Amino acid sequence: MAKQVEQNEVQEDKELIAADEKLTRPLGLTERVLLERERVNHWGTVSSVLLLDSEEEMNQDHLRKALNLLPKRFPLLRMRINERGSEACFEEMDSPDTVDFEVLDGITADKWEEGFDAEINGALFNTETGPLWRVRLLREISVDGKFRNALVFTFLHVICDALSIFELQKKVLEFLSFLHNGEEFEVGSLPFRPAVGSLMSNLIDPSVGERLLFSSYFTLQRVKTFFTKPQNLYLSVYPPVANSDPSVMKKTCLLSRILSEEETRLLITSCKENKCTVHGAITASTHLAIVRILQQKRHDLKTPVSVESGFTVGLRKYCQPKVNNDEFGLYVCVSALTVPVPLLYPDDKQGFWEFARACSREVHTQLSSGKHLNVPKMYHCIDIPVYCRMFDHEYNEGRRTQIMTITNCGALKTEQSEESPYKFGGMYFGLQGEKLGHVFGNNILTVDDKLYWAVEYFPHVTTKTQTEDFVDLSLQILKEAFVQYM
Repeated sequence: MAKQVEQNEVQEDKELIAADEKLTRPLGLTERVLLERERVNHWGTVSSVLLLDSEEEMNQDHLRKALNLLPKRFPLLRMRINERGSEACFEEMDSPDTVDFEVLDGITADKWEEGFDAEINGALFNTETGPLWRVRLLREISVDGKFRNALVFTFLHVICDALSIFELQKKVLEFLSFLHNGEEFEVGSLPFRPAVGSLMSNLIDPSVGERLLFSSYFTLQRVKTFFTKPQNLYLSVYPPVANSDPSVMKKTCLLSRILSEEETRLLITSCKENKCTVHGAITASTHLAIVRILQQKRHDLKTPVSVESGFTVGLRKYCQPKVNNDEFGLYVCVSALTVPVPLLYPDDKQGFWEFARACSREVHTQLSSGKHLNVPKMYHCIDIPVYCRMFDHEYNEGRRTQIMTITNCGALKTEQSEESPYKFGGMYFGLQGEKLGHVFGNNILTVDDKLYWAVEYFPHVTTKTQTEDFVDLSLQILKEAFVQYM
């Protein structure tokens, strides 16, 4: 009997199925904003690197078959964007099983950062024809008889979030295992869901008062852009690289770090002991790192220092009907955070954990009050093209007031067995942002008890050395705080 890959029937919703039986649905507000940002701000493509370790060479025929099965599983991989009507819609491509896959022999798996660089800064997607995703395999390497492969997945952000990408890559590992073992299996399609705004309209449809408030705020911000530009605290001390070197290439790059199983266990244990979240501890360490770096040049910096940042919030649990983690789509929003960072000496462990608890409380307060839903509410009250053009400026290389963002996907499992032919070796992801956004983007996930940390940076804004200083100091602060539990 063929093995059944978990199957859900495609929901029969008149909004989602066209007369010719092709799947179709309108883009939601968040999706429309991201599509416009891709056009105006070049801020809408995400790339993720999946590292695989094995005892044998990669069977590329099996890999191609595994990738070809993904559109059968995830409806949004079969889509293009039709904008010929009154509103932009997803609709199935003429050849919905199309997969854009190539082998990049010029880049080896151990140089996967170069592969990420090539793809995140590569060609934009043709949204009219699709597909809205692509995959590149880097050249396999062999070390001590073991093999490492690197797959670079690139998506239009309109169709997915980071958790979706992890679940998709997890499915690739599952398919490869079945194919390697010669097992028969069937692949069923997950539901083609409406946009997230439709699934949680009871929470993000603004009231009359909120519409007035957000409309007034939008108008004020629009007027403000004519007279002032966003002031970024970090860049006021360390100006953009392009100011002194206009020839530097404008692009998005990624820097990676990893915590071992033991280090990750100690981090989690110490957070539990000190009654704070892992996210709160990471927020504390990154914000302290920024302040200490600023103090190296600004000795007169008065503390506490207000550091502006943002964090990503998963929305699946708010949806009705509920959206499971293994479903592929865009189910996130971003919330702003302003944290007063105290002056703490490196050996002040108690002070660190007090600050980490304060960061945890601030995030929890936003979630419990509903403040984290302000951005999707605001999208109901703005002119989307005008909104995107407001941020299309060259001052500070398009950086906003936020110094950093933190996307923390939490603790995840690959559920691989010891016999799996290709072992998960890491996942790192980043969002394109050479024209707009933050200075540092922290993208974190814990998989099979190891914490993987990627930092987006932009060489025309900060150097690689500056980025290394930031992430290494963040990790040093974190490790010094949990060293007492070793």
